[in-house]
Amino acid sequence: MTTITRFAPPARQTLIRAGMLAREHARDRLSTEFVLLALAEGQPLARPVNLGITVAVIRAEIQARTPARSDRDLLATLGIDLDEVRRRVLDATSTRPDDPALWRLHRSRLRPLRVTLSGPAADVALDGGGRKVIEVAEWAARRGRRTMIDREDLLWGLLADGSSEAVRILRLGSVDLRRLWAELQRWHRSA
Repeated sequence: MTTITRFAPPARQTLIRAGMLAREHARDRLSTEFVLLALAEGQPLARPVNLGITVAVIRAEIQARTPARSDRDLLATLGIDLDEVRRRVLDATSTRPDDPALWRLHRSRLRPLRVTLSGPAADVALDGGGRKVIEVAEWAARRGRRTMIDREDLLWGLLADGSSEAVRILRLGSVDLRRLWAELQRWHRSA
């Protein structure tokens, strides 16, 4: 299994952001929809690859599947502002939660199928789809003879499973998956 140091800085930031998004949505598993959202939120993908979907559409689809009462809502009923608590904790520790130096991606020695993304803002295990994204991205980088995994390799990993939640969201957003796949392959040949 790859470590987070094998990711190029933009891909590393994308993976970290995906983990933070999963925790913000009260999920204890990092799944494909959060990797897709992190890809869409980040800088544009390399030309000619165009994701073809907005962050708002992806967020709306994730929200539709999120439990009605989040931690934020439950704490608010007690008069606690979760954003303010997080801000104060970060100020007190002077730690940036998305600092790549503080994150690691590791496989459990006792449970080899458990891969976890750990950092100051989250400790989230990858579900089967999330693990597949990472493994396919690593394969795509090796196939392209690149030492670092790029954001486009993460997209390759997302598209590798046609039944994933990310692909479902792309279809609901009317993304032309054949066009996206062709653009990704063109990028891969030229990179």
